[in-house]
Amino acid sequence: MDEGTDARDILENKPLPLHRGYIGVVNRSQKDIDGKKDIRAALAAERKFFLSHPGYRHIAERMGTPHLQKTLNQVNAEFKRITTIKLQSKFFSSLDIHSTSLIDVYTKKGGVQGKKIKSIMLPITQSIDNSSQTAMAETVFGIFVIRHEGAEPGDDPENVGIILEGLEVLDELGNVSFAVAMMFALVYALNLSYPPELKFTFEALQKIMMELDGNRLSTKGQVLKTLLSRA
Repeated sequence: MDEGTDARDILENKPLPLHRGYIGVVNRSQKDIDGKKDIRAALAAERKFFLSHPGYRHIAERMGTPHLQKTLNQVNAEFKRITTIKLQSKFFSSLDIHSTSLIDVYTKKGGVQGKKIKSIMLPITQSIDNSSQTAMAETVFGIFVIRHEGAEPGDDPENVGIILEGLEVLDELGNVSFAVAMMFALVYALNLSYPPELKFTFEALQKIMMELDGNRLSTKGQVLKTLLSRA
């Protein structure tokens, strides 16, 4: 929002009411990122903003990133309510069933695609610096992994979380597999559209891994399903 814009009616859930209402957050600006303003300081500034703003202080307890995280922690239960499927147990059991076959299928691919896949599947570690923080702030839809400096590829990460539109909405998820499951649940529970560049990835998660609407697959999805059944 531009400075001086009043969003009180929206944050009070009036013009277009939502079941869970609207949750306002204060993102770090590019100036904050360049000035190395960390998440803790940003959260403190966000809290101060809502408590001191004359138009928002009466709803301050329902605003801010911590409240957004608390709300999103209900996603697992919401996913089960919508689909009657237990997200974690279903996802991890499917992962156990398909992971070896998936690796086998993709490592057999040749050409340019095969080279890309092999490079992606190599263990990668990267310390968080200013450029990484900027990249996170500019990420529309993604998972971040933070490792201790000097960590080995097999070491547990320091933090794993999910970013939506530059905002860290979930963290301390423990591992990437769980983060992928929670990202899929967020898409379902928040009724988000699949990012165009990841539509086939999410189709595989939805229709092959979670077996939701699995009879309606794209050509690519059907090919992958057939290959997995043969692997």
